[in-house]
Amino acid sequence: MNRKKIYNLVVEKLRSIQDISEGENVVINEDTVPIGGLAGFDSLNGLEFTTMISEVIPLDKNVRLCVSFDGKKPLSVKQIVSKLMDICGI
Repeated sequence: MNRKKIYNLVVEKLRSIQDISEGENVVINEDTVPIGGLAGFDSLNGLEFTTMISEVIPLDKNVRLCVSFDGKKPLSVKQIVSKLMDICGI
């Protein structure tokens, strides 16, 4: 898997969550911060997103993709992609 595929996967899953939760469909790009930046996207949606990603990329059960490692800062799509690249060893 390469960066482009991971980026597309992240955007696809975020859009899927927006569709499921009937949130406003906004343009998602690398600067989008899902928590606080997408209508109705909260920490529960972050867990749902992580679960959806883990169906494609095996993740440790303690990984939280939408927040920093210390859990204090919401991450942008670009940062989420970088985190996944690190996990995949890319």
